[in-house]
Amino acid sequence: MNYYAHSKENEPPENWQPLEEHLNAVSERSAEFAKPFGGEQWARLSGLWHDLGKGTLPWQAFLRRANGIVDEFAAFYEGHPTHAAVGAQLLYDYSKEAGKLLAYCIAGHHGGLPNWDDAPESALKSRLENTYAEVKVPLGLPEFPSALFRFSEMDRFGYQLQFFVRMLFSCLVDADYLDTERSLDAGKAGWRSAYPEIKELGDRFWAKFNMLREKADPLNIVNQQREIVLKDCLQKVESESKLFSLTVPTGGGKTLASLAFALEYAKRSGKRRIIYVIPFTSIIEQNAKVFRDVLGDDAVLEHHCNFIPDHADWKTRLAFENWDAPVVVTTNVQFFNSFYANKSSKCRKLHNVADSVVIFDEVQAIPVQKLKPCLEVIKELSINYGVISVLCTATQPAIEFSEQFVSGLKDVEEIVRDVPALFDALKRTEEKFVGELDAQAVAGRLSELDQVLCIVNTRQQALDVFETLSGSDSNIHLSALMHPAHRTRKLDEVRRRLDDGLPCRVVSTQLIEAGVDVDFPCVYRAVSGIDSIAQAAGRCNRNGGSKTPCPVYVFEFPKDSACSFFRQAAQSASKLFERFSGKLTAPECVMEYFSDYFWKQEQQMDDGGTVRQCLLGQSGEIQFKDIAEFKMIKSATIPIVVALDTPAVELARSLEFAEHTGGILRRLQKYSVQVYSYQFDEIRDWLESPVPGVFVLTSNELYSDQTGLKCQPPEGQAFFG
Repeated sequence: MNYYAHSKENEPPENWQPLEEHLNAVSERSAEFAKPFGGEQWARLSGLWHDLGKGTLPWQAFLRRANGIVDEFAAFYEGHPTHAAVGAQLLYDYSKEAGKLLAYCIAGHHGGLPNWDDAPESALKSRLENTYAEVKVPLGLPEFPSALFRFSEMDRFGYQLQFFVRMLFSCLVDADYLDTERSLDAGKAGWRSAYPEIKELGDRFWAKFNMLREKADPLNIVNQQREIVLKDCLQKVESESKLFSLTVPTGGGKTLASLAFALEYAKRSGKRRIIYVIPFTSIIEQNAKVFRDVLGDDAVLEHHCNFIPDHADWKTRLAFENWDAPVVVTTNVQFFNSFYANKSSKCRKLHNVADSVVIFDEVQAIPVQKLKPCLEVIKELSINYGVISVLCTATQPAIEFSEQFVSGLKDVEEIVRDVPALFDALKRTEEKFVGELDAQAVAGRLSELDQVLCIVNTRQQALDVFETLSGSDSNIHLSALMHPAHRTRKLDEVRRRLDDGLPCRVVSTQLIEAGVDVDFPCVYRAVSGIDSIAQAAGRCNRNGGSKTPCPVYVFEFPKDSACSFFRQAAQSASKLFERFSGKLTAPECVMEYFSDYFWKQEQQMDDGGTVRQCLLGQSGEIQFKDIAEFKMIKSATIPIVVALDTPAVELARSLEFAEHTGGILRRLQKYSVQVYSYQFDEIRDWLESPVPGVFVLTSNELYSDQTGLKCQPPEGQAFFG
């Protein structure tokens, strides 16, 4: 009897994919994927045994019935038999150690990595104890790796073990998908066309980058220091370190300098790809455009919730699945969530992170409550998976190992030879604490200036200050109460006014600090952490137009519970205001701030107990589903589509008649505002719901062109962004 892995619609069995062919192909492809981290022998076994359950009579009968073949054999067996757990059980029977680890991958290659001990119907332990049909396809005895485990850090053994299984799972899932696609849809497989090599990207980069450098004024101090940063980056490509920090003040050219480092390092050492991990979706499009401008559209994969590829761009849509591109630009949320996920769709790309250069931009933006899980990922990738990590920031947090911070990273090498000298040379602002100011006092100070930026901590504070200002086109409000397309229009107006020398007073939440390229002669910043103050300073005299330092005034609102979220960061910062007055962005000030702030927060750095849960798996009894509860951001908000602009109105109308709404909803994201449940209840009667779960605002009664969505947080409720 012939055994098949997959059938082809409307074709006879002789045209189906033979099971043995599929097993061998997935086995070899899995092994190839695992080679960068030395897991090829493990991956080869997982591929060879993953679909062994299809080599049973009940499964072959099911396959025939599913294709309309009604014969005596097909009718003899009923139901939809399981197949994923069969090979897992056989390997576990051969080895309760190595077989157990591979069993997670095989049993979960469709439904996701399971818990070892859970509800009986889903737990791996109980699935391995079930009775399954006899396998008729002989494979012989499995050849388990001679070195059963290769990890030496016993205090992290449980973490390393679950990480290794997760990476093997990624290799298997991707290999399985790709071989199935090759067999059943050759056209789709062909869309995964080849990308340019790293060397070619390096040539493209230097051709474009050198043109930009030639146009720059060589006498400008900012341009001179950018050249120093670039030189330092290029010299470090010879280093044998695996962990680097790149500490450069805002405007110091770290984005292109870090790309130059990554390209040269990858070319020298044969690294497969470059991955940029960016904290905020508000700047990822800006950075991705920079990369496309110097590398070409065919080299950069942009993967985040706001990026929507053209419907016909199958190459990009397929690359989303496994990050098979030379340059990937993604977010902290996408990156770190994937390394704790258990679903095959989330984990499929992980093996392509191995043997890469990964640049973590604005690393200080990682929420302190998630710091330990994120540092563990960075640490493990660098130790065992050939990843060169670059921690790139203007305010390097104190995340290196010390007696006070044992969870920190060891052996981090700074790329910039003289960080204090660089900061002194690029010092373009003077930061001073000016005491307590209420909204009216802040508005009064802003009114005295033609061009000024004021950054506050909550949406309510932004509204209070803005509404206190006199009505004028030169006064502009920015917050996440405005949908992204609206904010983009406002930022374009801000830049135009600044360039033309027109009056421009902007009141914004902290969203403008996230790498948004604006240049004001004066900035006011509500008290917060030193890192936020430094980011605010990065919007002031950004391009060094003023020869003397421009003022950044730090003020404190009268005490109220709405600021409780920021209180600990502000307390750590306020200790330094007097001693470092005028130089709050200096590296030594930043280091003291983070040391104190982290010390206060250390007990909260593994919020949810993710790392603790991983460490408990040292016996091989790993709770993958529980670990997957990790989320970088736990959002309790509801998206409201604001359908007032013509494109948004047309997209919202098409929802009701669309067979598949996924693409439409993604396009509507740039017209969406996130609200909390109590705010949703406040405006619920104004909303339409063209399809279940989607809420659309079509009336401008509740949406202002100046301030966005009109809904106030209750007293005492902080509302960020």
